[in-house]
Amino acid sequence: MVFAEITIRSAGGGNRQCIDYNSGGKKSFGMYQCHGQGGNQYWMLSKDGEIRRDESCVDYAGSDVMVFPCHGMKGNQEWRYNHDTGRLQHAVSQKCLGMTRDGAKLEMVQCQYDDPYQHWKFKEFNEAKAIEHGVKSPS
Repeated sequence: MVFAEITIRSAGGGNRQCIDYNSGGKKSFGMYQCHGQGGNQYWMLSKDGEIRRDESCVDYAGSDVMVFPCHGMKGNQEWRYNHDTGRLQHAVSQKCLGMTRDGAKLEMVQCQYDDPYQHWKFKEFNEAKAIEHGVKSPS
């Protein structure tokens, strides 16, 4: 079950930076200018709270935000998306996914409501299904 499919765009920096992952060569993961072509900027939010692309999931174990093979055990790969505030919160650490001010990389920070660098936009989001499966809290 997928609740959101599309580019994950940061509200900070003028909505020009997107989460991007190149699984070849260096396996680079971070923020790059949005190109609107999907591909390496196409992500899904699963019913298990995974931010995934194919079999790769966004993972946070306490240091850097990384991409690892999806394991289906939640934990480091479980996220909560608040459609109203646009925040992506890590279920274990309770920190929010943010983008550095220069737009160069992702970081985990204390959640702040008014920080646009912690606000993310999924263009296609099924709010009712997300609430039903506990990926989003009811408003």
